[in-house]
Amino acid sequence: MSERAEPIRRWLNGAWIRARRLEVLPGGEDAPPPGRRQPIAVIDDIDYLDRVRKWTTTGEFAHDVCRCPGDLTLALYDSGNVLIGSATLHPGRISWERDRFRNDLLASEVELRLFLSQFGVDGASSILLGHMISALDLHEGDVQFRPAGDVAEAIARKMPPSLVEDLRQWPGDEAANLDQELVERMTVRLIQAGGDSTKAVQELLAWLGTATWPAEAVAGDGQLARRMLAKFDPALIAQVLPGLTDPFELMGAVVWAAHREEDAANMSAVGPAITRLLSGP
Repeated sequence: MSERAEPIRRWLNGAWIRARRLEVLPGGEDAPPPGRRQPIAVIDDIDYLDRVRKWTTTGEFAHDVCRCPGDLTLALYDSGNVLIGSATLHPGRISWERDRFRNDLLASEVELRLFLSQFGVDGASSILLGHMISALDLHEGDVQFRPAGDVAEAIARKMPPSLVEDLRQWPGDEAANLDQELVERMTVRLIQAGGDSTKAVQELLAWLGTATWPAEAVAGDGQLARRMLAKFDPALIAQVLPGLTDPFELMGAVVWAAHREEDAANMSAVGPAITRLLSGP
């Protein structure tokens, strides 16, 4: 243990021994003090607290701090409702009592963020995007958008079979901006081809989940897939999510959630499957 890490390790051990409640607060280092913020979630189950403790204290220290202020704060309270201390969450880092220690913990935030989504905390999808892109090798190459007429590429990228003939004449960047009436007709044909809306949603999620990043996923076929998904009842999509196991369908669910105003419910639904996917064999 380095000399710089020893004081914070000792403080963390004592803090978590005393901790009886954790509040998840909006904002990071640039937000008001914890006591002046309304919590997004409160966790007081002893087993849940122990899980959060492991995720937020395991790892090596960076001996510096992230330049960004972070987006969430974890505030620990003792049995007398006294604030023990707090941490801000940053990409790949957790900063405990920053002004005091100036020493971020390097830690994967995947499991923690997915866990917090179960308590209504939004933001897991945007955090997970980079992890999923790397895990599924979805970084774009020299060709940013699907070329027109390339049926093999369309099939390889899991374009629903009923849409291939319709879309082969347009490259991905043009397909993204097709007339709304045409998009609606294609959506109807997709449902009819599959026999039900549930299958259509899964096909669209798989297609969305294979789009390469950033161009195709944001402004190409990925955009068209999101436009078609928007035609379905959100309640139906929510019913589909817990049963997803295919990696690209799961990626589609993450991308879909990342483009929603709130993502906690969707990410909570796919959290266990994504954890298994990213944990490897």
